[in-house]
Amino acid sequence: MAAAQRVGDLLQEYAEKGFFRSFSRHGGPGLRAEFRLLWHRDQLFQWVWDGAKQTLRISCVLPAVPAKSGMYREFKAWLKARQNDALPDHRRCDRDKVSLKTYNRGGDVALTLHVLDGDVEYGVRKLVALVNEIYLDFLSSGLYFDWLVETFDLDPDNPY
Repeated sequence: MAAAQRVGDLLQEYAEKGFFRSFSRHGGPGLRAEFRLLWHRDQLFQWVWDGAKQTLRISCVLPAVPAKSGMYREFKAWLKARQNDALPDHRRCDRDKVSLKTYNRGGDVALTLHVLDGDVEYGVRKLVALVNEIYLDFLSSGLYFDWLVETFDLDPDNPY
């Protein structure tokens, strides 16, 4: 089975289990495929698989985060810590299997996972778990309450 098809099938499995509010595939059967997921805070996440590079990229995992902000610096440190051997296996992204990179373009924080050993399933599952942790761990610390309320137009008295 082609890797792009496998990525889509794995994301479809998550959608069928109710992880995403909606899911769609775009693109052809070649090396590149795009997937759109409606997920945390009703955001539309665009995931792009590039088979030639063996990367899965989310173009905007966090919106409205200034590149020189403390929040972005702390996010990069948090992301780096996800590959620390001190984390339990189920929370760690094995650096022998995947690498993680983040970019900030105009305030949109992108996240790219590079599959190093051909284990596409591991990469997809880890990226789903990682995005979930961003919203349930990194953002839930209370440090970014004002950002959450402003960015997602939440009621400050009932943000969750």
